[in-house]
Amino acid sequence: MKTKTSIALLAFIAVITGACGSGGAPAVKEFESHRVNDLVVSLLNEKGELAQGQNSFIVAFHSSATNKAVDAGRVTVEPSMAMPGMAPMTAPVELTPTGETGRYAAKGDFAMSGSWRFAVRWEGPAGQGSTSFNSNVR
Repeated sequence: MKTKTSIALLAFIAVITGACGSGGAPAVKEFESHRVNDLVVSLLNEKGELAQGQNSFIVAFHSSATNKAVDAGRVTVEPSMAMPGMAPMTAPVELTPTGETGRYAAKGDFAMSGSWRFAVRWEGPAGQGSTSFNSNVR
């Protein structure tokens, strides 16, 4: 009888452990990162790159000295793509805080593949600053 109880208990623990482990956030890969003074600004997503069409990614801020997340306050991201002989193409990006310090969820729709410039600006507890990234959208 003890063996059946032990097996049932072990099976229950395995199910609970598996359920808890699988509910975590998906792993993200950094595809761009810039250091501005003592602040590091990174762009991340599950694929480690952006693709033509709808994309979700994270804009993250952390201290270069301590590697701890930093609250950047109000953040904007403005992607643009140079178009020879025309005005640059833009892609509006919607940003929302993730609930984790220094992380902002971003959603954008990139109409064309190619080289895009991402202008990132922030103003808040981490001070005021800006940087820009050149990243390929595939």
